[in-house]
Amino acid sequence: MLDTSLSESEAPEPLELDPFGFHPEASSRIQGLGGHGPTADPDYAFHTAYVEAAPGRAIFTVRFEGLQAKSGTLVLRVHMVSSEPGARARLVNSERIALNRLIAIGGEFSIAFEGFREVSFALVGQIQGETDASADGLTVTLDRPADPNARADYGAEAKGTIYGKTPLRPAPFLLSTAPPTLADPVTQVATGKQLREPVAGGWIARLRPKGTSGPEHWRKAYTLQALRRYGMLEQGALGVGFERSPSGMPAALAAMGTRVVTTFPTRAGSQPKAAALKRDLADRAPCSKAVFDENVSARVGSWRRIPEDLVNFDFLWSARANEALYSVAAAAKFVEDAMGCLRPGGLAVHTFSYDLTPSGRSIPSTERILMQQGDIERIALLLVSRGHEVAQFKIDATDPILAPGVGEDAEHRTMDHTMVGLIARRVPLPD
Repeated sequence: MLDTSLSESEAPEPLELDPFGFHPEASSRIQGLGGHGPTADPDYAFHTAYVEAAPGRAIFTVRFEGLQAKSGTLVLRVHMVSSEPGARARLVNSERIALNRLIAIGGEFSIAFEGFREVSFALVGQIQGETDASADGLTVTLDRPADPNARADYGAEAKGTIYGKTPLRPAPFLLSTAPPTLADPVTQVATGKQLREPVAGGWIARLRPKGTSGPEHWRKAYTLQALRRYGMLEQGALGVGFERSPSGMPAALAAMGTRVVTTFPTRAGSQPKAAALKRDLADRAPCSKAVFDENVSARVGSWRRIPEDLVNFDFLWSARANEALYSVAAAAKFVEDAMGCLRPGGLAVHTFSYDLTPSGRSIPSTERILMQQGDIERIALLLVSRGHEVAQFKIDATDPILAPGVGEDAEHRTMDHTMVGLIARRVPLPD
């Protein structure tokens, strides 16, 4: 992940690239640009040199001066190549825009991609179709180049997870009124019917949770079933969990052959010791001591600024981040940031406390704790806009599993709340 300890003044400035750095002598299809030599690509417009980008979301921006055209389409392609010997360049993203449309919006256009450690990226421009395009100048900027002073002992790798090949099957419509099931989990609200499914009984028997059946039982069964349904509960898979307090999840996952790092949030005042937290995890679900000791670790870290070494996991799960962070808005940012913990193609399963009957009074998300339907929709759309996949949201809350009320203050406290789960997959590497 990006070293978030750097201030904006210390972070690398956006990098301006030579648009023709890869083929300095080649002539461009855009008259007035490039060199005068031949090119093997008849559609060639420009091709930057390969540069390293900071891990995480990065953006190439092209800006034309004096662009004129009556026809033709600009195609932008982001290529990446690993630093490994013999590696070949691969396409990671592409965008297209008609030149007359580009002129109308001011001659500037951007394309986003995911940056990884030990990988370089180039922006390639092509003009498709007949064109009379000409321009006075062109600049290409990378907003987040790699920091040459960043620590090199860890970082996001350009290596996708080998687990979880089960398709997430993103639906053509974000919302569905179909009743959710636990056997085939998507983004969904907790209901009593799900806890009566045989698959729930199997997980509860494995976990042996304390207390009466309720939202916490559903949360654990939903999380484990989502990880199993989408192929993450495999021998050797590496996961990271964000939990507010010790539970049986890490021990259960270790017993199934996965390795997990459980991260507890920092608190005001004295912090619990990681060793004590791990001891508290040990007896919460059946797992041999040797397997538990080898495959489970515990740590304390900020959920508002996720530690930068928490990267390259195959899956992650979180519990009640909106309550741990005391804010819906902070929880939404946490969900976005947490995607950086995953390998490309890795799976995230989040559960939140959920308001079934939001009041008519509008309360800003920075002041609310309980998630509402609109909040889940906005988080899903944000992730999709970043290139990630999100499972369809089944909003049917018939027979909800109610929980004791929590709220921002006595006036807005509600007893009608349950839990909701959200499943997302980090943008995978191209085939």
